[in-house]
Amino acid sequence: MDRKILLGTGIIIIILIGIVGINAMYGDAKTTLPLEDETQKALKIKDGIGDGISNSSKKHFQIIDFSYIDSNSILKSSLASKGISMSSPLKFTGDSITKYCNFYKYNTTQNTIQYCTSTELKDSDNNFLGNIHMIGTTASPNAVFGIIQTDPQLSQLDSIKITYQIMVESLVCDCWQDHKPGKLESVSAWIDAAKSHHLDGDRMTSNSKISGFPEKKLFLEITTNAEGYLWKLIITD
Repeated sequence: MDRKILLGTGIIIIILIGIVGINAMYGDAKTTLPLEDETQKALKIKDGIGDGISNSSKKHFQIIDFSYIDSNSILKSSLASKGISMSSPLKFTGDSITKYCNFYKYNTTQNTIQYCTSTELKDSDNNFLGNIHMIGTTASPNAVFGIIQTDPQLSQLDSIKITYQIMVESLVCDCWQDHKPGKLESVSAWIDAAKSHHLDGDRMTSNSKISGFPEKKLFLEITTNAEGYLWKLIITD
């Protein structure tokens, strides 16, 4: 099976950014180093094989518990409705996890991954965007990575906003407007704030955490690289 690595190899050194600066922009969206992970490159995958809420608002919104099959299916159909195609998932176990789903810096954390699915994303013009990876036990995922590479002009920014909004609505809850975590009006506003903060600062990597959903944690990371900017949305239990 042909798998072409889109980006060059090499480890990106994650640089922690100052809490004061980002708090001024994000409010409650704090700077953090997500999951002690290294930057994972977007992979071009072909021939895929198929296979917190407050008490007052619980009656209106339900946090979604997701499985590999259901969440991949929901994401695929939701993205398709917005013009973004998602391949059927490749499934990895055993030694192949280290090769294709190597997200964590420390082996003690990486070795906890028992199962991984990877899908390829393309825009409406059939251009490669990136990947969605799900990792966890054989029963269910405990982390989802949405990884998208943009050019230096950020031409793919709209596709990033669509993809990440659908990931949040499908895998967390469709309730951002009601909670406004970090005092941000939408996922799109979070992305814009993160973009401005990253471009205005002198840093290789910047990170933001959304903590408004007690049962799920959201991390957004932007890394400057030779091709432009590598974006990563991480959703964890």
